[in-house]
Amino acid sequence: MIPGKRVRLRAYRDEDLKSMLAAVNNGAVTRYLQSMRPVSQVQEREFLDAAMRANDPNTVSFAVESSDSEYLGGVGLMHVDQRNRSAELGILIARPDDWGKGYGTEAALLMLRHGFEEMNLHRIHLRVYDYNERGQKSYVRLGFSEEGRLRQAHYRHGAWHDVVLMSILAEEFFTQHGRTGDGKVSD
Repeated sequence: MIPGKRVRLRAYRDEDLKSMLAAVNNGAVTRYLQSMRPVSQVQEREFLDAAMRANDPNTVSFAVESSDSEYLGGVGLMHVDQRNRSAELGILIARPDDWGKGYGTEAALLMLRHGFEEMNLHRIHLRVYDYNERGQKSYVRLGFSEEGRLRQAHYRHGAWHDVVLMSILAEEFFTQHGRTGDGKVSD
């Protein structure tokens, strides 16, 4: 378990399946995800089983829960490249009612700290759609910089959208947020 102030990261559990399935089949949520198809219970069960086994060396994922142990979503590092010490961040807050409360920002911060301090990563990147302004603002607050755009690379709701590429380096993260145990942690 990775504790924060208002959220904590923990291993996935069987009882998360119902909330996970509801999230990945909610159009308000999937608007911000790559997946655009309905997800069956069997498919989501396979994802959950893989996350609980945690035997993919290229992925580290956690459930996000509130301080009162309520499932909020998931966060992870994918495409972990040990040679180049890099990974891609992905995050989902499951219910729109929980958006805008800082849960996603704190969960991402905890995941970044884990990636940089425990996994010794040098660089963490992400992709975000240009219409996800709330997400982009959160990532900038965390210290991410825009690296570029894949112009009109995403088609959703009858229009083309840019995919914004962002990243943060370990030294940038530690400058802004400090290291655990150095007395300068700004979390």
